[in-house]
Amino acid sequence: MAMRGHGWLAVLFGAAFLVWAGGTGAQALEDWHTLTGPDRSFTAELPSAPKYTATPMKTGTGAAYTMHQYMVEAGDIAYVVQTATYPSDVDISKPRENLQGGLTNAAKNMDGGKWASVDWETKKGKKGLTAYDAVGMRKGLAVRSYSAMKGRRIVTLTYAGPAGTARSPDADHFITSLSIR
Repeated sequence: MAMRGHGWLAVLFGAAFLVWAGGTGAQALEDWHTLTGPDRSFTAELPSAPKYTATPMKTGTGAAYTMHQYMVEAGDIAYVVQTATYPSDVDISKPRENLQGGLTNAAKNMDGGKWASVDWETKKGKKGLTAYDAVGMRKGLAVRSYSAMKGRRIVTLTYAGPAGTARSPDADHFITSLSIR
């Protein structure tokens, strides 16, 4: 069965914006920290070592799994990485449908109830990786969400910052640094 609700995406957006609200100004991002995910399943670069939380989750049928979250606040910008391995009761045969469910859910929190742009990709060099790169606004903040699935693993990188920065060099660095194994 497909994941219903994608509640962890709502947690992601809420956390990213709570962190962002406390920002005090831009910070130079020179030395990036390489984050290695659970079981060495992925790497991503963040501007500094992140704060980590693990949240127990359940599928629509009650199967348990863990959502791992890594968050960095860099001045007035937030960087959030979330990952989970879906349990066997989640139908992953159509990863684009799995990702679309989360994307649609997250759009409800965006200004106008939708993303300004969504680009889909399938990595030819990384067999089995389906992903989207979405940009939008939420309460005057630029938001960029990149989510990818490979097998049962889902990884979502979310950037939140001042208007006009969703495709800035630092946001691009963060998003393009993701490597799923």
